Amino acid sequence: MQLHSAVFYTKNINLVEAFYKNKLGFEVEYRSDDRFISFNIGDTGRLGVKKQIEDREIPGHQTVFIEVEEIEDYYNKIRSSKEIKILKPLTKEKWATEFTILDPDGNKVLFRS
Repeated sequence: MQLHSAVFYTKNINLVEAFYKNKLGFEVEYRSDDRFISFNIGDTGRLGVKKQIEDREIPGHQTVFIEVEEIEDYYNKIRSSKEIKILKPLTKEKWATEFTILDPDGNKVLFRS
């Protein structure tokens, strides 16, 4: 079994597309106008981002975990961008090395190796 996809909610699809594509290097898999966008994450995962329509779809309340092989190199790339907010810097825990950033809506993206 493996995770197929996860979904975040946003107020602005264009802003989110620019962030994930240009800042994090994610590949756009699919886009449906101003309502939904899907990004490929590696060979097996996807991150979908849906424009908030219903009251229960609250931007900034989701978290996704993404495994990265060369986490220190990727962290240094992220850290060099002044436009990416790092919530938790690169830390070596007992179970993994990880860091967390916030997307434009405040959703958490945790990278670990």
